[in-house]
Amino acid sequence: MAGEEAEETETPPAADGSLEFTDHDGVLALRLSGGDVIPGAIPVLDESGKLLAVYTASLPALPPAGPAPDVLEERTVVRLR
Repeated sequence: MAGEEAEETETPPAADGSLEFTDHDGVLALRLSGGDVIPGAIPVLDESGKLLAVYTASLPALPPAGPAPDVLEERTVVRLR
């Protein structure tokens, strides 16, 4: 019975996705399809196989925590006639 419980609580393995270059509003981007996992480091090689760079995956930057700015703090009041 313990084996049955372990099977029920196990999460399915994550599927490796494939990456492709896309143009996103004039900015080169990578699009993930067919999975939900990407490598933590993506090597960039030249035509001969020489390592030029390594791109490291990270989470997107989140907006800073705290209160929202007061958009009415700096305002101009105009009286209409």
